[in-house]
Formats: sequence, C-alpha cells, structure tokens
Amino acid sequence: MPSGSAQDTRLPLPDATDDPTTPLLTGAQAVAALLAEGGVRNVFVYAGTSELALCDALHHTDGIHLSNGRGDKESAFMAAGASLTRPGRGAAVLHGARGLTNAAGAVADARRSEAGALFLVGLPSSGSVRFLPPHGEHGLLDGIGRFADWSWQAPAVPERPEERRAAAERFVERLRAALAFCTSPPHRPAIFGIPQDVAESRWIPREALRTAPPGTPSTDLRQPALQALLEELRQSRRPLFLLDDYALHHAGLRPALDRLSTLTGAAVLQVRYRRGPMLFERLRSEEVANFAGWLNPFSAVHRALLAACDLLVTVEDRNIYERVVGPLPGCRKAAVNTDPAKVLKNEYLGDDEPLVVGDPSQVLAELADRLDALQEPPRTPWFPDEALTEHLRGPERADAAVEDGRRAVARALAATLASWERPVLVDDSQMFGGLLSEHYDDFPSGLRVFGGHGAFVGGGLAYATGLAVGDRDARVMCTLGDQAFTNSFQGLVAAVQEQARVVFVVCNNGESVSLKKQAAASYGDMERSYLANVGHMAYHQVAEALGVPAHRVAVPLGDTPTAVGAAVSELTAALEKSAAEQGPSLVEIVLPSDPDVWKGIWVTQGFEEMAADPEGTA
Repeated sequence: MPSGSAQDTRLPLPDATDDPTTPLLTGAQAVAALLAEGGVRNVFVYAGTSELALCDALHHTDGIHLSNGRGDKESAFMAAGASLTRPGRGAAVLHGARGLTNAAGAVADARRSEAGALFLVGLPSSGSVRFLPPHGEHGLLDGIGRFADWSWQAPAVPERPEERRAAAERFVERLRAALAFCTSPPHRPAIFGIPQDVAESRWIPREALRTAPPGTPSTDLRQPALQALLEELRQSRRPLFLLDDYALHHAGLRPALDRLSTLTGAAVLQVRYRRGPMLFERLRSEEVANFAGWLNPFSAVHRALLAACDLLVTVEDRNIYERVVGPLPGCRKAAVNTDPAKVLKNEYLGDDEPLVVGDPSQVLAELADRLDALQEPPRTPWFPDEALTEHLRGPERADAAVEDGRRAVARALAATLASWERPVLVDDSQMFGGLLSEHYDDFPSGLRVFGGHGAFVGGGLAYATGLAVGDRDARVMCTLGDQAFTNSFQGLVAAVQEQARVVFVVCNNGESVSLKKQAAASYGDMERSYLANVGHMAYHQVAEALGVPAHRVAVPLGDTPTAVGAAVSELTAALEKSAAEQGPSLVEIVLPSDPDVWKGIWVTQGFEEMAADPEGTA
C-alpha cells in the first residue's frame, strides 16, 4: 500500500527528531505530512520568521524537496511551474504579509493560467493580531484570496483541550480540501494561511490524519446536457468545434476530439491570440484529421466557414468573445467546459443551448461512444480543403526575405526542441512568441507549450525553473522578451542553485516593439524613450555574472540571405552548446527593432473594432 494512504500507519511524518509515539503533532508537522500524502513533491520558499517551523518540517519530510526560491514572487511562480505538467506537484511557502503581497501578481497569474499550486502563507501569531500592523495586515487572505478562488486561514488553537480535537480535524479537512481544489479541473491555486503559533504548537492528534482524503470529483456522464448535445450533433449537418488551448491540458483530449469530429464530419478550429502573449499549445492535423488550424478572422474562407456552420461547439472556452475571435455565427451553439462561469461570461449561449460541465476528454469520448452505439456511419467533412491552409493569412505581410529569416530563427529553436525526448516550451515573450507561433508547424510533434495567459511579464523564467525542478524528466526551453528578463532575472539564482536544466532564450530587440506599434496606431508616431531598453545592458553578461553559461548572437533580419544564414548557423551552434549544459544556460538573440522586421505580428485592434471592416483594414 502506498505510504500516505488512509489505512497506512506509516504516514510520511517529519519525525526524525521526534518520538513517533508522541500522540500530538505540531501544526507544521501535520502540514508536511498532508502535503506528502497529497502528492506535493517540490516546495519553494523565501522564508521569514513566521515560516521557519513550516520549513523545518517540510525539509525533514521524505518525498518533499524544499528549495529556496530567492524571493516570494519567484517562489510562487516556481510552485506554479512545478504544477504545470502535473497539477499539485508544487507548493510555495510565502511570508505574510509582505511576501504574499509581493507574490500577488504570481498568484493571479497562476489562477489565469490554471496552474494548480498550493500557497501556504505564514501569518503572525494569533496573539499578535490585535497589534497589526506592522506584523501583518488585517484581511490579508480575504483580499489576496480573491486571486485564487479558494482560501482559508487557520484560527487560533483552542484553549480548551476538549475543543482541540474538532479544531484539529477541521484543520486537516481544510488542508486536504485545498489540495483537492488544486488538483481538480479547472486547476487553480489555493491559499492556506497558518499563524505562527498554530504551526509551532503541538496540538494535532496523529489520529486526525488517518481519516480518508476526499476523492477526485468525476465528470457526470449522465447529465441531461450531454444527451442534449448528442441530439444537437445528430441533427447538425455542418458542425464546427472551436477550442481554447486550455482544452489541451486534458490528457486524452486529442484522440477523443479526432474520433468525434470524424464521426460527425465537423471542422475543428482553435482560438489564436494576436496581441499580448501569443504563443500557446496548438493542435496538429496529424492528431485531429479535421483540424483547420488557428481560427483566422482575417481569412474570408474562415469567416465563411463560421457563417456556414449550423452548430458551434466550444471546448474549454475562456476567452471566446468578439474582441478575441471576431463575430460568432448566429447558429445553434453548445459548450463543453470544466468552468461554466467562463462560458456564461462570454454571453453567446442561449438558455436552451447545452452546457456540458466536466472534463472535455471524457465528455467528447462519451459522445463518440454514444454515436458509435447508434451505428450511424461517419460523415464526410463538410468544409472545403482550402480552409486547412488559411490559418496564417494576416492583414499585412513582411518582406519575403524577412519572413524567411524569421522562419530560420524559429527552425533553429525547433531543431533543439526536436532533439529532446520530452520537450517543453515555456513562453514569456510577446513579439517573439508571435513570431514563433507563425511557424508552429515547424516545431516537433509532442511538444508541450505553456504561455502566460495572465500576461505577467517576467513570470516565465521562474515558471520554467519550477517546471524543470518539479519534472526532471522534461527538458525545458524558456523564451523570454528582453523586458521579461529584466523583470525576472533574480530567478536565475534559484535556477543555478537547483541546477535546473533550462535553456533560456532571450529576444533582445532593443525596445518594447509591441507597445511602440500599439502606441503609433493609437496615438501617432513620436519619440517614446520610455519604451526603450536600458542602454548597454547585456543580458548574456548578467546571466554569466550569476553563474549561467551564456551566448550572444545577433541575427540581422532584413539583411542579405548570406548574412542572415551565417547568423542563424551561429545561433544553432549556440543552442546546441547550451542544450549540452547540465544546468541552466542562456542564449541572447539580438534582433532588429525595425517595425518592418515585425510586420504582421501584433494586432493593434480587437476584432470587435474590425467587425465593420471584414478585410481588417479599419
């Protein structure tokens, strides 16, 4: 029986320095035991006085690796990163109140990107509460907890012994509930607050930990909405599935979608983000035969495809509204989603249209099973072949030589990723991520991609470090914008400390090209020095000063093919050297800031503004 199960008398208690026959545990020891039981394997901390008991307990617990994240914000991002490939693997211990307030952006970003990490917050002792501040802040968890959707603060240990058993059981139940929240889709962070005296006091009976943990919630495959969606699919002749990249976090989604779309003849499109963070994981036609690429509102063919469909089914919608995808068709609609509120906020479902709540992999597989049971023959795809090649059409195109150079840069990164057994790409760039998304088909099949849905510029470096530490079998590349690196290079200290195998690729194009393009479109051309990089700052030298092997390569996009080819060869060699390192490494790619080099990347208007101009020239 695995250690940590409800019937196991050998719970992984941190009792190396305590008599295991002692009937009472400290709050910190109980926390450490429950985290190990719940599958947490990596905890990141930038400790203050309130957290030392927690850190000691975690440090002496088998199966848990405690790392100094070198900052509260960085620790929170690393915990979220460790939980990307397996929710709940990572946790962070944050100092209350300054540490948690410093990490608030990371908590919010983890929620938006749906990273299921537990954030333990060390709070001042219960007896200090009436003197706050300076030791903490009143209502701290109530405020920051709004960024997490789940939070709880442990009360003081009851003075009366007869009340302590119930309080201990409540403490254990709440911590298990927090862990279950992190590991149940949609995966999101949870905040669990522990006053210092609650962590240090010996007050929790060992028996309180022997109760069974909660089971994993399952998708209700008998809900009426699922049968209603089946009937909609049977009656439809031109169905179309539109999914958000969140759907690809669910194991089994691809084969289930391929099977169902083949049975129904449905077209499959995926939401594409065209400003802010733009690089996210995407389907491939070899995985889903009817996949027609990114939804492209600039394409007349894709607009016609939407107009012609008679049933639109969204899958794990988070941001399917007009500003992002353009006008939706007036046909019947349905949704499959783990978070129904995210669908309803986008205001396209009618009261009589099905909303199936649950794991989309299970729902789509069940729908396919029911169609198979009806023995209806698979339908021929109803959409034209030309729809399969329209996903890259845009409102503007760069010079052919520039586009060739951009693709060569993307292929250099793709070649490195293809040489790894389990490649993962974490993106924290904007224009560079947009450049790479243009050439997604050049990247290897099986690549996992995690982008920053929370748009926290500077979170990717710590995300990637946490992922590499938490999932040692994965091989990680992190693409960063220059501004993102400036906002996050403190995290390199932890990457060096943990020997995290991450190749950091920093795109240095001299300034915030995206914001300059946006500002010029909105307010006209003028000098904007506040958007420029720091003069003479060499990102590779910053990395080298922190002990990270680094290279710098300038690629003169827009120059002669010979010059660009030589630079890309140098870039390929630098990436190969970096990938051979046993710890972190960094490659700084210097690209021009010339707007012509970045033409076609970053849309300056939302699609609701373009609705009156179908060619996107408004």
